[in-house]
Amino acid sequence: MLCALAAGCSVGSGQGAITLDVAAPACDLDEPAFELAPSFFSAEVTGDQLNLRIQRGSDIEGFAYGIVVQVLDVNEIFDNRIGIPIEIRPESASLVRAVLYLNETCPSGFPDYRTVQPVVMEAQRGQIVFDAIYAPDIDPGATRIEGQVSGVRFESAGDREETHADADGWFSFFYQRGAPAQRFP
Repeated sequence: MLCALAAGCSVGSGQGAITLDVAAPACDLDEPAFELAPSFFSAEVTGDQLNLRIQRGSDIEGFAYGIVVQVLDVNEIFDNRIGIPIEIRPESASLVRAVLYLNETCPSGFPDYRTVQPVVMEAQRGQIVFDAIYAPDIDPGATRIEGQVSGVRFESAGDREETHADADGWFSFFYQRGAPAQRFP
């Protein structure tokens, strides 16, 4: 509601700061430690699942840096886990999983997707604390999504020793219903 009154909010707007320490030989990074500096935030609800995208810029994932957080049971978090650390694990039974993609300066697989693999890493360990989460089945009016990640270790499936990243930070935005952002003019 405040966004509508302020008339300054747009699709994908929010705030956040995530620090990354990256080892990725395939990437052209100036420094291994850098700020993700997210400026695009989105959430998609499917049943009890909530997928968050926290990204630098609003480009498609194949040309951007970002993190996707998959919450498998948003109702469980809303009812029982607000303010409580939740382990991020790669297992399918985990309550929260995450993936980091580094495709702004790293090979994205476009246009030669058959020979170039994008730089994508899955979270192996770490924690996330939600201070607010959108759970439409429980409270459709509570649209704030807010949390912190700490000690999250991302690793590449192909070469865990050479390609990995550590992340710490926070994010805050509102879930907005409506047509998705238009990707093409």
